[in-house]
Amino acid sequence: MLKITLENTVLTLSFDRVSAANALNVEIYEAVHRALENAATQEDVKVVVITGEGTRAFCSGADLKEFSDLDPVTAAHQRLSLLMRCFLELIDFAKPVIAAVQAPAVGAGLMLAAICDEVLIADHTWVSLPEVKFDMPTPIGAVIVSARSTRSVCHRLVQLGDRLTAAQCLAAGLVDHAVPLADLPALCAQRASALAQIPSYGFAVNKKWMNREVRQQLIAAAEVAEAAHQRSD
Repeated sequence: MLKITLENTVLTLSFDRVSAANALNVEIYEAVHRALENAATQEDVKVVVITGEGTRAFCSGADLKEFSDLDPVTAAHQRLSLLMRCFLELIDFAKPVIAAVQAPAVGAGLMLAAICDEVLIADHTWVSLPEVKFDMPTPIGAVIVSARSTRSVCHRLVQLGDRLTAAQCLAAGLVDHAVPLADLPALCAQRASALAQIPSYGFAVNKKWMNREVRQQLIAAAEVAEAAHQRSD
């Protein structure tokens, strides 16, 4: 479910649940957790790339069918705990992380991509945070989008559930580069090579400082999300 390859100091983690639109489940979360934990101390890993297999989705977000045997509140808590662990691990990961978005990034899939240090996207695709259309608050999504883009873009994604094209994402600063799908692997290799050349200590200190407020806001947003799950309909 997670393809892991290491080539020329670049560790690539590729979501491989094509039949489920690369939705995040426990198996993927645990695999990402172990991969990042190991990569943090591996001297032969300079950069991590996160991408997806297939053309259906980069990642369609959390697998809402998982934990269906639990009551809704407990299931939501489990999904939130896994999601937050993943996001905080990415923010705290000292080495550069690139998201290579080859297909639609939806919900937590967009959040995961946007929390990376650099976001590359295929210019034919799109992103969205559709949670509000299902009456599901997404303060975590608001924090992550706001850290990269404008209030207007955050409103469109978080409050309206709009889809944004790759070109709109690039113009808004939500992604760093948009290229044709055929050019995405070469661009990713180029950016990974450039990031690998940056001295690691300075990069790590800067990253921690730059992410300090986002980290605090994410934790606060998770508390709001947790409280929202407790409401009775």
